[in-house]
This record gives sequence, C-alpha cells and structure tokens, in this order.
Amino acid sequence: MTSAIEIRDLNFKYETEDVLKYINLEVPKGSFVSILGPNGSGKTTLLKNICNLLEPYEGVIVVGEQPVEGYKSRELAKKMAVVHQSVSTDFDFNVEDVVLMGRFPYIGRFQSERTSDMDIAKASMQQTATYHLRSKSIKSISGGERQRVMIARALTQEPQILLLDEPISHLDIKYQLEILKLCRSLNKTENLTILTTLHDINLANRFSDFIVLMNHGEIVEMGAPSEVMTKDNIKRVYEVEVEVVKLSQFDNPMIVLL
Repeated sequence: MTSAIEIRDLNFKYETEDVLKYINLEVPKGSFVSILGPNGSGKTTLLKNICNLLEPYEGVIVVGEQPVEGYKSRELAKKMAVVHQSVSTDFDFNVEDVVLMGRFPYIGRFQSERTSDMDIAKASMQQTATYHLRSKSIKSISGGERQRVMIARALTQEPQILLLDEPISHLDIKYQLEILKLCRSLNKTENLTILTTLHDINLANRFSDFIVLMNHGEIVEMGAPSEVMTKDNIKRVYEVEVEVVKLSQFDNPMIVLL
C-alpha cells in the first residue's frame, strides 16, 4: 500500500493546551478518508497541520516522499489543494477568475494566464458543473454552487491530494449529497486522494473507504466504516445510544439514533 500522507507521532499544542496527542495515521494513495468526531476533537487542527498552516510541536508529516515542511509553498500546492470550511465572499470576482486562482503555483509573479491555464480551469469547471456560472459574481451564486466553485479552484491546482474541511456543513441535504457525490466521482475517476472532516456519520459511512474516529485530540479508531462505526465506538465518542442497520442498497451500515 502506497501512502499519500503519513503521520508519525504528531503532537500539537496551542500554548500549553494539548490539542493533538500522538497521532499516527496513513492515508492510502487514491483513497477517500473521512475524519469524524465531536466538536473540539481536533479534526480541523489535524488538517491544518497536514497542509502546513500549523507547525507540529512534535512529530513528522510526510506528503509524497518528504516531510511537509520541506516543501516550498508553490511546490506543496502542486501536491495538495485545500478547501476550507468557510468561503469568504468579501471579494467580488467572477467565478472564472476565482477558479483561475488555482493556477497560482504554475504562474510566475508577473506572468498572465496562458491558454493551457485557461483550458485546465475550463476542464475543472466542467467537472464540477460550474462552467455555466463562469461569468457570474461569486457573491451572487448559492452556497452549494459556491462550494463547487471552490472545489473547481482546488482541482485547477492539479493536486494529487484534496483536503476538505467540513465541505457540507452549511448546505442543505440536496447540496450535501451533490458535493460528496462529486468528490467520490473525482476520487474514483481521477485517483484523487481525498481527506475530509465531516459531522454527518451516515454520509461518511456511505462515501468513505476509511474512517478516522477522533476524540479529545486522539485517534480512537480507524479502518473501514463497518469496523469503526460500531455501537460501542459511537457511544464512547459521542455519548449517544444508536442502532447499526444494514441496508441492501449500501455497502456500509447506517446509524440510527435511539
């Protein structure tokens, strides 16, 4: 098994507060991995360490063949793209301009976009069904459309790894399904490694190859959804009683609150 991301003995703290504690994790290349856990369990902090926005107190994060801190920012952006939870709409660019921002690792400081950059941006918009929005202001489109645009921008970086921080948290159920179906399709057709944080247990079960269950800054369990999302594990982490139900149309079980 080839790892896209390997984390060894990762510890992170804000001042004196331990936030991540001895995290060891391998994300297989080409897999779809969801990180689950209650609020404050360390999910977003873990993603920020992986993409080098935060510096670990101890431990090593390897992306590809070298530690993440060894990459220059442009080189890391060619390997890994990030879609953050909150999408700022303070700027008033049109959709095409926003998507083209994903070409920044490949364009020199005083260079303009080339035809090849425009072609890659167009292909990313077509993949995410946002090409028809290309002339619209980013402020004028819906939340689900805006999230697809941000994924298009990430794809325009031509990454091998896509990190998503709660990509469906403020969307209604139609757009939640739309975004996760899109991500799963990209994972399958492009062999794109996806690592995402999610709150919805059942959606994570449905779309993930592997689940990482976290609590209090530690990994409680990780593995296939059917192995991780058991009644005992859910009660231990979320402090709720559930029933695990197997439905014929889905490979992985569904969780019912009692």
